[in-house]
Amino acid sequence: MVQFNMVRSFVVLVCGLVVCTVPSWHCLAEDLDFNRDVRPILSDKCYFCHGPDEGHREAGLRLDVREEAIDLIESGEVIDRIDSDDADLQMPPPASNLSLTEKEKRTLKRWIDEGAVYADHWAFTPLPETEAVPSPHEVEWCRETLDRFVLSRLQREELLPNPPAAPRRWLRRVTLDLTGLPPTPAEMQAFDQALAADDHRGHQDEVYQAVVDRLLQSSGFGEHLAVSWLDAARYADSYGYQSDKLNTQWPYRDWVVEALNQNLPYDQFLTWQLAGDLLPDATRQQKLATAFNRIHRLNNEGGAVFEEWRIENVADRVHTFGTAVLGLTLECCRCHDHKYDPIPMRDYYSLSAFFNSIDESGVYDRTEKVPCPSLLLPTAEQEATLQAARDQLRIAEQQYAATLKRSEQRFASWKPESDDQPTIADLRLAIGFDVDFDNTIKDVYHPSQSDRSWTSMSPLQDVVDCSIPRLDPRIASDGKDVGADQAADSLDNTGGDQSNAGPARIDVPRRAIALDGERGVTTHGVPSFDRWTAFSVVVTLRDVQRTPYRSVIAHHTRGTDCGYNGWDLTIENGHLESRMARVWPGNAMAVRTIAPIPADSWHQVTATYDGSSRAAGLRLYLDGELLETEILRDRVKKQANVVVDHGGEFVVGQRFRDRGFAGGLIDDVRVYDRALTAPELKHLATGAPIRPTKDYFASAIDPPSREAMQVLTAARKAVVMAEEAMNEIPIMEEMQHARPAYVLARGQYDAPKNEDTRVDRDTFSQFGLPFPDDAPRDRLGLARWVTDPRNPLTGRVAVNRLWGSFFASPLVATPENFGLQGELPTHPELLDWMARDFVDHGWDVKRLCRQIVLSSTYRQDSRVSAEKLQRDPDNVLLARGPSNRLSAEQIRDLALAASGLMDKQQGGPPVSPYQPGADLWRESNGMSPPYQQSVGTALYRRSLYSVWKRTAPLPNMLALDATTREVCTMERSRTNTPLQALVLMNDVQFVEAARALAESVMGESDDMARIQLAFAKLTGRRADENEVTHLVSLLEQEQTYFGEHPQRAAELVAIGQSPSSQDAPVPHLAAMTIVCQAIMNLDATVWKR
Repeated sequence: MVQFNMVRSFVVLVCGLVVCTVPSWHCLAEDLDFNRDVRPILSDKCYFCHGPDEGHREAGLRLDVREEAIDLIESGEVIDRIDSDDADLQMPPPASNLSLTEKEKRTLKRWIDEGAVYADHWAFTPLPETEAVPSPHEVEWCRETLDRFVLSRLQREELLPNPPAAPRRWLRRVTLDLTGLPPTPAEMQAFDQALAADDHRGHQDEVYQAVVDRLLQSSGFGEHLAVSWLDAARYADSYGYQSDKLNTQWPYRDWVVEALNQNLPYDQFLTWQLAGDLLPDATRQQKLATAFNRIHRLNNEGGAVFEEWRIENVADRVHTFGTAVLGLTLECCRCHDHKYDPIPMRDYYSLSAFFNSIDESGVYDRTEKVPCPSLLLPTAEQEATLQAARDQLRIAEQQYAATLKRSEQRFASWKPESDDQPTIADLRLAIGFDVDFDNTIKDVYHPSQSDRSWTSMSPLQDVVDCSIPRLDPRIASDGKDVGADQAADSLDNTGGDQSNAGPARIDVPRRAIALDGERGVTTHGVPSFDRWTAFSVVVTLRDVQRTPYRSVIAHHTRGTDCGYNGWDLTIENGHLESRMARVWPGNAMAVRTIAPIPADSWHQVTATYDGSSRAAGLRLYLDGELLETEILRDRVKKQANVVVDHGGEFVVGQRFRDRGFAGGLIDDVRVYDRALTAPELKHLATGAPIRPTKDYFASAIDPPSREAMQVLTAARKAVVMAEEAMNEIPIMEEMQHARPAYVLARGQYDAPKNEDTRVDRDTFSQFGLPFPDDAPRDRLGLARWVTDPRNPLTGRVAVNRLWGSFFASPLVATPENFGLQGELPTHPELLDWMARDFVDHGWDVKRLCRQIVLSSTYRQDSRVSAEKLQRDPDNVLLARGPSNRLSAEQIRDLALAASGLMDKQQGGPPVSPYQPGADLWRESNGMSPPYQQSVGTALYRRSLYSVWKRTAPLPNMLALDATTREVCTMERSRTNTPLQALVLMNDVQFVEAARALAESVMGESDDMARIQLAFAKLTGRRADENEVTHLVSLLEQEQTYFGEHPQRAAELVAIGQSPSSQDAPVPHLAAMTIVCQAIMNLDATVWKR
């Protein structure tokens, strides 16, 4: 082992001898470096008014580009301005509160005197192909190459590294850093024994290496390392904002854990998340990874503008990508050019175009449906069930086709029983407006429903008299008007449509409802239209206006103001649309007519659907003639009409909180339980006799064919219901045609959009790395750009983030900002060497972690001398080992693991651990579902799996500095507050863990041994004499107290759901519980040393 204290005088002597020829760090500081000495001054004090933001640049002066500033600099005016005492001339202006210090003035003057040399910002310069490795004195101290950079810097600073940490300290440190859990007593014992076998340095290094290799292969590695990435990815189990409903995004969390455990190379780790869906023959896991872009907050506030929130979603994706992957504050240029970094506003929107083209609405609804586009994630059992259902569907389709074939023979011998036109079968509903609105059942006809209800949201005066050319059911075969009441009774009595032979089309006096777009007519009890249900809707209407989208008919099982489910018939600028959706627009099928229907005239419009789950099964007719349509959407997953406790609402002229059929007139509406054939529709529209055809016979007449259709319908439903049971998660999926992207003035969704503001997909125009010429202009191309080994940011940002997870601070203290306002790296050469080494070795995360934790730098003792504390209070120079408070997850998991309570089950839906007080979810948000605490071992899962509700995170985790995960977070705050001690002493989870820990040590021979074992489980070491003295004294005091207050002892040990497994006297167990609580609160427990 190298003993630096023995050579300290030699190092100082050598430094003194060479000071005139080999400059020390301080000597080097005498040579001005633009990035280190000058740019921070210009960025902090000048760039806000004289930087990259052209729109807010004062006096046309730009100081961040030498070519634009040098004339003014050389003229001497800059020096005159910074020296001036005149408030009108002085720069920066006094009103800016950015006045230069005397030291800053001297630096700028010297820089100008030396020629005002500029340099590219360090983070924007390409990674060097090779980084020269220093050769410091006492190089044998170095175990890893990275140690050479650290030691070289320490020697320049005339500091010595600390001696190695005690083996047990290192073991606890590395186990917590690689798995988030403490070493077990068995692991500590095995480590001690392995070291004792041979004290040779080479052997000891091998023991350390074996420990690291074991930890890197443990499942806990991915579970622990995932936490920091999930912070950056803003992963949570709820949508956020006011409603903050729970979501189903936990499979993404499990994917991250598995990817880290499998050591997926970091370039692939990013590529899958950015564009896994675009990879050739993308797997389910690659598609799942793209949920990274979809786990942002979502709104469902009443009255939300869909496009506004879609734009917010895109902005969040850009922000997260920029911060987590590039280490840039891209959100700063959403409304204007970046004030400090060379990123114009136009570049921001060019980048946003990559994330702008998925088929989403921008909001989510109040049901349990998953925002689109989405991915189904079946279990193996569900996959088998779905496959079996599909096999049965193929059989049913074959049987139906065979039955149709055989029906041709029956059709050849079939003759109608009479010359009268037959009743059109399968009428489900008929609504007319010819009788008075007296709330009688005659206005709405349900031939097979006892629950007949009628609700009018329109006042009586909205029913108007009209002269309508049509076949009128009140015209009997002899041409006489039988009267409205008699017609309604006739419908009631026959159970069918009485469209008997008579005048084909005549102008008859009718009454129609005039719609204003805000109110309509609703009836309940109509069975849901869904993917497997064939139906026809016939409506006589008059479209007076030519306006954007309006709802004519809607059938859904529950109203929603932020999304849509079910089926609707809409009209947009005269074009009819028939749509069936679970979540519009991406989980839907829809068709639209090529030509608009005639305006301001009466027509019969019919929409039919054949139950095939294909958009081709949606057809539109005008006056009995099939209309040419185009397919808008053609995929529905799961049910379109989510089942609730009633059959659904059938709404005429309006839809919940949506634009109805404003200015339109509707005479009557009829619903049939099958897709009517062309002859039937022609008859309904014109009165023409129904022409017997094979299709008509099979659909309406032939019993075997109709029975085969029922079997086919049941098989179709079985497939849908097999999907319904599957978990589902939002993912990325490109639209067939890319959505245009525009520069949005001030970031507003409704800013003017034209060819001048339109942008193409691209990256940063002023960076040294252009978008690859051979890469597709999509997210996959963006992933190739960001993982290009020449990219100056990706490798540096990744290495810096990983370094920060092992040391108290990353090499760049602002991991979220590598731009001009960010901090300079403390060890720039080390950062560049590590980034280059990381990239050159296949972006291997585990290899990088292994290098760090096996380094001499990491193995140092963390104790600090008075000299070092004064010289380097934050350990920037790395002259001692890492020391920092454990994260919220580590503290809770440590307590669970040490106590033996932890359930190490991996993956799955989130669990709900103890929550203090009443139901905080409901108290903080009346629209939230109630908090349902888990039961059994689920209470003791790792904190990674605890439910994360954005507006009401678990209070104990927040107190311990966890983030709400509302936005991308690259580094958590680290605090040390009395509230944290109160949590550890009083929170149910920790009190129960202390009792379980006390129970686990009760089998030891005496109290001293029990205290030592509990101490070791929590701190990783034996308690020293002073600690033992205090803990034994505390135990004796508490035994006395609980002996006198047995009821209080019983209450203490009864806290928590886990049953007591010990027969020890309750007062003794309660006293040991208090001792374990005290140990749990020690600095030695909650800090990594």
